[in-house]
Amino acid sequence: RKKLTVDFDGGNQSSDAGLLVLRGAEKKTGVVARLAEALPDRRDPTRIRHQLAEIIKARVFAICCGYEDGVDLDGLRHDPVMKMAVGRCPETGAPLASQSTISRFENAPSKTDAARLAKAFVDQFTSHVTPSERDIFDIDDTFDAAHGGQQLSFWNAHHNERGFAPMHVYHAGSGLAVAAILRPAKTPNGQEVRTVIKHLTKRILKTWKRANIVWRGDSHYGRAEAMDWCDANGIGYIFGFAGNSVLARQVAEAVDHLRFWHALSDAPKSRCYKALEYKARSWSAPRRVIARIEASMHPDPTPEDACAMRQKIDVRYVVTSLDGDPEHLYEDVYCQRGQAENLILSLIHISEPT
Repeated sequence: RKKLTVDFDGGNQSSDAGLLVLRGAEKKTGVVARLAEALPDRRDPTRIRHQLAEIIKARVFAICCGYEDGVDLDGLRHDPVMKMAVGRCPETGAPLASQSTISRFENAPSKTDAARLAKAFVDQFTSHVTPSERDIFDIDDTFDAAHGGQQLSFWNAHHNERGFAPMHVYHAGSGLAVAAILRPAKTPNGQEVRTVIKHLTKRILKTWKRANIVWRGDSHYGRAEAMDWCDANGIGYIFGFAGNSVLARQVAEAVDHLRFWHALSDAPKSRCYKALEYKARSWSAPRRVIARIEASMHPDPTPEDACAMRQKIDVRYVVTSLDGDPEHLYEDVYCQRGQAENLILSLIHISEPT
């Protein structure tokens, strides 16, 4: 008889083969190499075992595979596919950076270093995209709950918990990310919005030179400081704008007109558009405001008639520096910012472990 031996020691294996796809994508874009070049390495050169590019690759690839915590690298540093993705031999290559090295790396950069990384990310975008006749950049933020006493976390009453409101910037034409800025979970003020728009615009124009840039965002970003800077520097914008009693009086006639004709029609919904010249108290000059007025029917059952309907009027405003037909600017330019929200949601879902 022959002796049959069974064991479960499969050797040095990995369950993260997708890392090789990530390695190919990183080689094609070179984003990690660009970020590593932007960071100064203040370590003693005689004691370095892990280059900055290797540390960043390992951390980024681990997050992409659902390993969010730095402590996960204590196990992944021996993973053969992770070692191949970073650039080391799977069997004979030295282990990758451990949790302690990752922790020191993440806490070492200063605010200046963070700014260098942001600039490098913008340069990454401008080097891969060619400017068009008009380039629209969407700016928006989203809530990210904090766990524990994390730095920069802030109480948000709407979400009833502490967290962050990272600011995202996307290029509308390509759908590519331009910047992501970690910040507390509160509404950005005018100075903050102006600072972000100013620095990103200048960095983009450093490569694109004479690009026709337009900033697009909701009413959180339609700040007087930001619009003043855009007006002074020839930069376009279209932002959401909260209504008020002054604007309501200016569109009252158009509202009554739409209400009348909608009541006579069989259409469930009717819209009209009106361009206004308006100056808020905080504005340095009058600006163009576009009103979108909508009349629609909504169920309003009564004891006498369970199928009764009631007409509702909804008015939305945007403030813009752009010329053109009001309907086109609202529907085809401003409303398309919804794609940026989809991109943010996609990023959140991708980064969540499954």
